[in-house]
Amino acid sequence: MNILYIAHESRLGGANLSLLGLLDELQKKHKVYVVIPIKNGFLADELRKRGIGYFYVHSFWWMHAPASSPILSFLKKSIYSVLLPNNYLCALRLKKIIKKYKIEIIHSNSSVINTGGILAKMTGLPHVWHVREFGQEDFGFFPMGSYKKIYAYISSHSHRVVAISEAIARKVADMIEPEKLQVVYNGVGEEHMYRKPEVRVTKENIRFLISGRISPEKGQEEAVRAMGALKKKGYRNIQLWVAGAGDSGTLRQIAAREGVADIVTFLGPVEDMPSLRKNVDVELVCSRCEAFGRVTVEAMLGSNPVIGTDTGGTRELILEGKTGYLYQPGNIEELSNRMERFLQWPEQIGRMGKKAWEESSGKYTSSRNAREIEMIYKELLLKEEGTFLQKVGEKDK
Repeated sequence: MNILYIAHESRLGGANLSLLGLLDELQKKHKVYVVIPIKNGFLADELRKRGIGYFYVHSFWWMHAPASSPILSFLKKSIYSVLLPNNYLCALRLKKIIKKYKIEIIHSNSSVINTGGILAKMTGLPHVWHVREFGQEDFGFFPMGSYKKIYAYISSHSHRVVAISEAIARKVADMIEPEKLQVVYNGVGEEHMYRKPEVRVTKENIRFLISGRISPEKGQEEAVRAMGALKKKGYRNIQLWVAGAGDSGTLRQIAAREGVADIVTFLGPVEDMPSLRKNVDVELVCSRCEAFGRVTVEAMLGSNPVIGTDTGGTRELILEGKTGYLYQPGNIEELSNRMERFLQWPEQIGRMGKKAWEESSGKYTSSRNAREIEMIYKELLLKEEGTFLQKVGEKDK
């Protein structure tokens, strides 16, 4: 198969990391190409490393984060409503690529751009559209128009809509044709798999980790404040590591105010997360609402139990009391109580970590994700071939 993927951003966020994991598997048997929105960037670098062909065509998003004020948000929306039709020109440029490289499948990697849908209508090729984000609930995005119209468009301009969690599927179920909607969990590479011994810690110096881009919706502030609550209870044998790119200035101020600057360490961007996880006991996922929860899966594959918010895809990944605990987002007391359970009964860390590894290693790997996506492609191409043969038969009559 010759497959063209359309990426929506250049940074290595969850969507692009999942795409790279998929490409790593599929390029073993198929020809894969990627449309990138920025000529040089992290995604382009990774594609070059892999020897994967890519094309620079910049599409505009049809959902956006709000600006700092209602007036600026209105202006932002007005500007992008003028720019959005440019995506039709992008599709016309890509139409030449479709012909030159004999593309058989178009795959949009995110719901925030519509160029793949336009291109599918122009070419008549099968189109798979990945929905990897809630939009409003996780990033606070506002749509160009309405979400109802966006999902109706996604439904009418795709042959299969892939939701990365049951939570995403439930959100869009009333707006996507049922026969098109399918849940396929994201996959994580085998480099994240590490089976730790079941018994490995005592009450001394338990390490918590929260990782991911530093941003309000990721909830790092809740983790820091929960450390403050634990210190007030008299706990000193604890550490919180904060790993991720972004401005940590505000979080450092909060840590100082909470009196935990000595037990909260800001690591910045970490290139080798699997190695870091070997020295961690429990991980925190304090995100407002994850569509899937890649960090949760990476933690579980690393044999670490997870405390996560009882929202979105996170609640689908954590088995309460078996692989970790859930808490209500924003409830610092509940979060600190969940963390305290591991401090009071540290033997849970090894037991739950083992269960986390067992639950995740068979479900959330890149190889399994690729097999399921590949099956979708084959099914769509067979259906396309059947339609073609039917038309030929009707002509012969």
